[in-house]
Amino acid sequence: MHAVTELFPNPAVGNAVHEYCIQHSTPVPEHINRHREDTIRWAEETGGNADMMINTLQSQFMIWFIKSMGIKSVLEIGCFTGYSALSFAEALKGNKDAEITSLDLPGASSAFALESFKKYQTPAQPKINLIEGPAAQSLQTLAGRKYDLIFLDANKDGYTEYFRTILDLGLLSQDGVLIADNTLKCGLVADSSPNNPAAREGPNSAAHGGMSVKEHLKAAKWLDEFNRTVKEDGRVENVLVPMFDGLNFVRLKKRTTDGSGEL
Repeated sequence: MHAVTELFPNPAVGNAVHEYCIQHSTPVPEHINRHREDTIRWAEETGGNADMMINTLQSQFMIWFIKSMGIKSVLEIGCFTGYSALSFAEALKGNKDAEITSLDLPGASSAFALESFKKYQTPAQPKINLIEGPAAQSLQTLAGRKYDLIFLDANKDGYTEYFRTILDLGLLSQDGVLIADNTLKCGLVADSSPNNPAAREGPNSAAHGGMSVKEHLKAAKWLDEFNRTVKEDGRVENVLVPMFDGLNFVRLKKRTTDGSGEL
């Protein structure tokens, strides 16, 4: 269930290192592990795709990141069953000013998420506000709001539009961070040749997540377009890191106090 960045001699070592990192990092609370198990069971029963969740180590990382950065407001685009949203809520526990807004289409996974929030959220955690509908439309309703963290993990063909809308509406706070997930797409954005096992059809294909190789290649093109758009946008600076399936960290460029130029 873990998407591993293969920075090691072979996949076996990569998997071992990934599990080692999970075991040697602050663990996620038990209710988040139970939700993960709930989602896997739900996916098996309904034909859903549990691989759409962030993995355990990524949950550990996001909790740590939110706490370390002093984040108070989170906008998530792509809720699925609510695993990442519950991780955000855990990180913001006890912060009376915190808020979490999550966007997703109505459907079985969103209904599952809402039930999970009722089941697992505590009074000490900020309420997760799930807005159901097309994200492009839902984003427009948030005009005037500011978020310290925007987590983008939705339909890959929408990444570029969502990014532009976020900046045009000013939804990212001046010191905020936008994190886009899956931006390396099994390495296909960098190498979609047969050298990449994820590009090969057949029983040994490395494609995962219930998608065919053709679907992965199409998604990789959309993500490459997104990565290029971010890099070329003069309003932001970014770093694309080979963590998990690729995280693109984006922030607004700093301006002088009088607005006359960049710092």
